[in-house]
Amino acid sequence: MSERWFFALWPDPGVQAALAAQARDLVPAGARAIHPDELHLTLAFLGPLAPEVLRCVEKAAERVESAPFELLIGRIGLFDRARVLWCAPDFPPQPLIGLVSGLRGQLEVCDLTLDPRPYRPHVTLARRVAAAASVKWPTAVRWPVREFVLAAGYGGAGPRYRIRRRWPLALDRSETGRDPV
Repeated sequence: MSERWFFALWPDPGVQAALAAQARDLVPAGARAIHPDELHLTLAFLGPLAPEVLRCVEKAAERVESAPFELLIGRIGLFDRARVLWCAPDFPPQPLIGLVSGLRGQLEVCDLTLDPRPYRPHVTLARRVAAAASVKWPTAVRWPVREFVLAAGYGGAGPRYRIRRRWPLALDRSETGRDPV
């Protein structure tokens, strides 16, 4: 299987642990829970990329401007057809929507075909979920978002995802005092 590239928000270990702890009791028997190290919120799925397109994608990400923000993960749901159990913010904050919009705008120069469906931010908790009981997310999880990443998914045994590069969130990248690598 070829690499499947995507931009995402990747939680720090504390947020990963908090999400995984709450999900533990919510994933139904028979479902395949996502490993805590692989929990993330996809910003844009890119699919397989030729090396020159990958370089274009990285340059596009360097031009994205967004201030840091916070997600408040407070709800759970199920994509019935895909059989995916997920958690998400109750209300996606405007900075998240702006980050996705800015990223998609910058990616236009890379001649990619991005998913035309409306953006639905979520963190996949489990796959192969036959049905989910009507449950509530126990306690909201605060997720301070300070960066976004370019990652790739691989088939086979874990870890299935690898982060290639990180970019700090700051309206002016010079505020960070470091290279976005």
